[in-house]
Amino acid sequence: MDVTALSKFLSYVLRHHPEDIGLELDDSGWAKVSELIEKAQNHGKNIDRDIIRQIMQNSSKQRFIVSSDGKYIRAGYGHSINVDLQLKPETPPQKLYHGTAHDNVASILADGIEARSRNFVHLSTTVDEARNVGGRHGEPEILLVFARRMSREGYDFYQSESEESIWLTNYVPPQYIEQQ
Repeated sequence: MDVTALSKFLSYVLRHHPEDIGLELDDSGWAKVSELIEKAQNHGKNIDRDIIRQIMQNSSKQRFIVSSDGKYIRAGYGHSINVDLQLKPETPPQKLYHGTAHDNVASILADGIEARSRNFVHLSTTVDEARNVGGRHGEPEILLVFARRMSREGYDFYQSESEESIWLTNYVPPQYIEQQ
């Protein structure tokens, strides 16, 4: 059993394409765990409740949330599909970080950080996490975001429900970004 591959599969299905396995999510992104398991198994993925528990316990990234009664699961952030995570605006730390590929830096410094295909821009509380994210797309570059100043000037920030080190916002204008 490749837990990493199954975690990526769950991310793909719960964040982006539940329809690929015939899974239905409610408006807040919740899926019935029993239905997820059944549909995943019908598509050749050997997933059960124990494997879901292992993925959640052993992953350095807490991508998923299980309801208190254990009957429902959803991705905590990173969606490209329209879901209402029912997040409440919070005051972010002074500084947050955004990891990106070196080739993207010039356009980000000119135009800001856009959510693009995702519902939110993802920012991190640590340089290491930002470097890991940026490294997925090429030579990583770390950008400093003056989050608290943005918040004071009217931009909303949300803390991920599943991962405390991840902060979400709709857009980061260039005047709040500094290259590290």
